[in-house]
Amino acid sequence: MAAAEPSPERAERITTRILWGCAVLTVFVGGFLVADVVKSTADYRPLAWLGVALAALAMIALTALYVACALGRVTLGKKVGPTSLFKLSAICLVVAVGADILIPGRDTGGLALLLPWGITYWLHNLNPPTGRVTTSAE
Repeated sequence: MAAAEPSPERAERITTRILWGCAVLTVFVGGFLVADVVKSTADYRPLAWLGVALAALAMIALTALYVACALGRVTLGKKVGPTSLFKLSAICLVVAVGADILIPGRDTGGLALLLPWGITYWLHNLNPPTGRVTTSAE
């Protein structure tokens, strides 16, 4: 019994759904940040507000990247100057997690961003660097 040939269209649809899922997960993490900020704003000092602003900007950037990838406008491997969008997403992740530490009572909340980022890491590394998908028949 021969194995079914992989369908590029199906793979593209699944990749798009996964990227939309990553965007939604990132929005959920941002929503939890907003809920936490609203309930404890009296305890915040200027450094905490800096952490809130940095974390929010990083989450907005990650969400925008995931949505742009899901819409097919960009890919994670797209070069931006000397680096790629994927490497910039890693910087956004580090900024969000680091900024989250500045917010009182939220030492690990930004770590939830590791799930959607890890999924995009996996998606980014599925394709060979040439961008050409190879099969065992070649």
